Amino acid sequence: MNFFKKLFGGNEMGKSEDGTTIYGYDAPDERQVTPLSEILYMEELNEHFNKVFPNRETGVFHELISDIVHIDVNIMEATPDEPYRVLYTNGMSDLPMTLPQEIRKEYKHLERSELMMFLPADWPLTQKDFEAEENYWPIRLMKMLARFPHMYQTWLGYGHTIPNTEDYEPYAPNTELSGAILFALPEEVSTVHTKDGNQVQVYFLVPLYREEMEFKLESGMDELVAKLSKLPGDFLVLNPNRPNACK
Repeated sequence: MNFFKKLFGGNEMGKSEDGTTIYGYDAPDERQVTPLSEILYMEELNEHFNKVFPNRETGVFHELISDIVHIDVNIMEATPDEPYRVLYTNGMSDLPMTLPQEIRKEYKHLERSELMMFLPADWPLTQKDFEAEENYWPIRLMKMLARFPHMYQTWLGYGHTIPNTEDYEPYAPNTELSGAILFALPEEVSTVHTKDGNQVQVYFLVPLYREEMEFKLESGMDELVAKLSKLPGDFLVLNPNRPNACK
């Protein structure tokens, strides 16, 4: 996570036309918290995803060493009708995020979140495959962003955009994608009501090119989604070499 310390000098890089923000953070006071021994909402999240993405074989990439929160990445295999893998985090929601004071009262229900992505059915996901960053970077991205709000005492929400580095370095040698935006699927997928009365928001990670992030900052989330939706194929299923919607 050290590369986040290099991001920009302050808390806010810029605000787009629709009010959503691109953030970069320093971390003078990183939180030192011992992760819970058991992931708080693991069973409820797994039950939720098995309901909204039924009839899939499942597995999990367990985190062996954890800092602040324990982040596992669950995988749901592709099906003939939905030929993509579903990945989602488990553990990010163990701690509430630090919402800005001015919205905390009204939007307290947004303080717990998890992340999800779609990967192609043939994306290499074995331990041997993960020795190459070209294969591992989506998992790394999910784990880093799941820790991000807890490490920097901030929050992530719909429309937030996080560059990979200050200079928009690509995630891996096989792609020019260099940042991510938080999108949301329909409510029946993206909202989990937990038994203790809390709510977990599941945000969908969409990796972006630098030009797309800059366009979003200038024109807003809705305009960016409109451009991405016009691309060939489904922009929600990760393609490390998909066309750039804003170049």
